[in-house]
Amino acid sequence: MEDLNQPLDAGLGSDASDDGLKITDEIRRYWLETANWALFLAVLMFIGIGLVLIGMFVGGMMSVGMAAGGGIAVMIMFFLYALLLFFPAWYYYKFSTLTKQAVNTGDNNALEDGFDYLKRFYRFIGILIIVVIALYILFFIFGIAMLSNFRN
Repeated sequence: MEDLNQPLDAGLGSDASDDGLKITDEIRRYWLETANWALFLAVLMFIGIGLVLIGMFVGGMMSVGMAAGGGIAVMIMFFLYALLLFFPAWYYYKFSTLTKQAVNTGDNNALEDGFDYLKRFYRFIGILIIVVIALYILFFIFGIAMLSNFRN
């Protein structure tokens, strides 16, 4: 016969085994592989930032004699581009290192922080794509306006 004399919250505590997310060894392997690829891409992005900064100095020095302020404008443009690349690289790097730490040590806080950085990465990329699409639309509108003025 079944025992019905149990508290109302029986089975709802942290020891309930049927509810909740289960982290299997396969999921841990997937997280580690994803973290390794994220680290690889972050390192490539940091190398790209370094190349952009080198290009900033070389391009700035080469264009100094061309026009007044031309070299400074080139350097500012390259610096802003490097700054734009830095944030997704940093977010990917932090996701990778924190996720590896969490999987290797079982640290739940590190896993939460790692996925927070992954969320930040995708939010940044999403906003960047929206801005680029908006710029394309503006260029298209200005192009049509310029074309109509050219024909008149």
